[in-house]
Formats: sequence, C-alpha cells, structure tokens
Amino acid sequence: MRNSLISEPPSTSHRFLVGRDHEGRWIARDERGSTGGVFADKASAIHFAETESDHRAGCVSLAPDDARLSLFN
Repeated sequence: MRNSLISEPPSTSHRFLVGRDHEGRWIARDERGSTGGVFADKASAIHFAETESDHRAGCVSLAPDDARLSLFN
C-alpha cells in the first residue's frame, strides 16, 4: 500500500497585533501591512482582528503596554 501526503492549502488568514498608538488610540494591524485600522476601544480592535483572521487561534496578539504601534510600520 502506498502512502500519500495530503497537504493543506496555505492559510489565507492574517496574523494581527493589537495595541495603542502614541495618541492612545487602539490599532489593529496585520504583520504583512496589508490591512488594519484605528479604533476607539480595545474590544473593537480585537473584534476586527479576530474577524479578519477568520477567528483562528493564535492569530491575534496584544502588544506590550509600553509599546506604541503605528498603522504604517
């Protein structure tokens, strides 16, 4: 009997980082820099990131409290 390897298609979900910018607004941005947003509160930023990453476990991380994110870096 011959073994065959079945490979899964590459994941299309994004990995996100959520944290505050230098003005205290909440930022959610993906690691590729292809999508993200500025939000009024943490819950909204996390909701966006979870939705954009298809709710996959481990795709959303919180930045350390002392880190300041930018949507463009």
